[in-house]
Amino acid sequence: MMTRLKHQKPWLLIAALFVAFPTCIAGEETKPVLQARCALPFQDNAVLQQKIPLPVWGTSLPGAKVSVTFDGQTKSTAADKDGKWRIVLEPMVAVKLASVNEAPEGKDMTVACELGGEKAVTKITNLVVGDVWICAGQSNMAGTMRTNTSRHFPEDSLAKANYPGLRFMVSPEEEPWLVCSPETATEIKKVAFFFGRRVQQDALVPIGLIAAAVGGSNIESWLNQAPYGKGKNYKTLMEPIVGFGIRGAIWYQGESNEKDGRDYLPKLKSLILGWRKAWDQPDSKAADGPHRDFSVYFVQLPGISESPADNPAGGDGRAEIRNAQFEALALPNTGMSVAIDVGAKSEHPPNKYDTGERLARWALNKDYGFKDLVPSGPLYKGFKVEGNTIRISFEHAGGGLMLAEKEGFLPAKETPDAKLGWLSIQAKDGTWHWAESKIDGADLIVSSPDVKEPVAVRYAYTQHPTGSLLYNREALPASPFSTCGFDPKP
Repeated sequence: MMTRLKHQKPWLLIAALFVAFPTCIAGEETKPVLQARCALPFQDNAVLQQKIPLPVWGTSLPGAKVSVTFDGQTKSTAADKDGKWRIVLEPMVAVKLASVNEAPEGKDMTVACELGGEKAVTKITNLVVGDVWICAGQSNMAGTMRTNTSRHFPEDSLAKANYPGLRFMVSPEEEPWLVCSPETATEIKKVAFFFGRRVQQDALVPIGLIAAAVGGSNIESWLNQAPYGKGKNYKTLMEPIVGFGIRGAIWYQGESNEKDGRDYLPKLKSLILGWRKAWDQPDSKAADGPHRDFSVYFVQLPGISESPADNPAGGDGRAEIRNAQFEALALPNTGMSVAIDVGAKSEHPPNKYDTGERLARWALNKDYGFKDLVPSGPLYKGFKVEGNTIRISFEHAGGGLMLAEKEGFLPAKETPDAKLGWLSIQAKDGTWHWAESKIDGADLIVSSPDVKEPVAVRYAYTQHPTGSLLYNREALPASPFSTCGFDPKP
């Protein structure tokens, strides 16, 4: 397993810094050393984004001539007065893998700087062209694979993790990217691992995962525009990688903002729009390349703790923040991994396997052309009052609706004789009542003997709905929904 810098002895790190940046010896100033330094993501084993003009940047001495050579291309520029330089390589296309176990051919990048007759050269080795995904958020994104002694994911996940085309790095660590193997996979973030593995399994291209996650962090710390300003995690973890070519981002956060409820929506929108603006990534000229507004797929918060059984109106716990996450889907090139069925009483549900797989389905459907793959469980689309019933329609109902229960990371099992719980209907006078349901193909028909003139329906709009829940035939769960939005009044 690769040793991380943070495990090195402090005196070794200090010595290394004096070697790398000599500025004075015995009180005497020395001549600045010419160096060819690249930005953080350009390390050995990196994945470079395919199908877009690819920026490469770094620092040297002011005025130095800088040349970058990679895969038959050589581009040159001059470092500015601050020593900064930036070069854009022509788009490249990833070579398809025969299987996830195939090692893609790595190539070296040479960065040469010349000034005043001196020359410095840096070589970055074993680079591959593929697709890069940012994996950001708080602790549920930050958790690593480690071992599987608690059986939190399929038993052979680590043993079979011989995926040389799957690469992983952590911002802001200046270390080589990890090449995924049974030994190194333990250091990869769980959600990122299962997301990247599934995308690569179907798309068969090299996949790069850049982790930027901090336990307990709120969304404000990740924002970069008015009225919120630049948060500390954006400055320290995102700014070093901003501009590195990416296919998109996945986001798992919200626990630290649960009390925001509906007010989480403008913050999530600010994060998505702000990151896209910062990257300013050009649209790919290839039909199947990255968008200018790159894809962002996020996790809807799973169930936690317990729900009250005497509150048909719902709205307790994390109901409103989940609804805010659902409403963020109005932004283009977004998707949501519904996780309502993989929650736990604690803050860290052990099942990250399904969460990552569900994020991957969005990417495969929207970014990789797998149009026959249903990207999500049912998402509320609209309702129609039909006498004393309300008919609910959905997007992504797939092959139709079903009731099912889920246990661990096993596929949800249909429960055709069960009653759908956590379903309520609102009467014209504003009162809420527990409801009954009937599945009609891709629609759900909701009613109550106590309600003659219904006006609204809520499903799973509570802290932690359990038991038989609503799924599509692809065994993907329906998102909680409220036909009247956040407000319970008719």
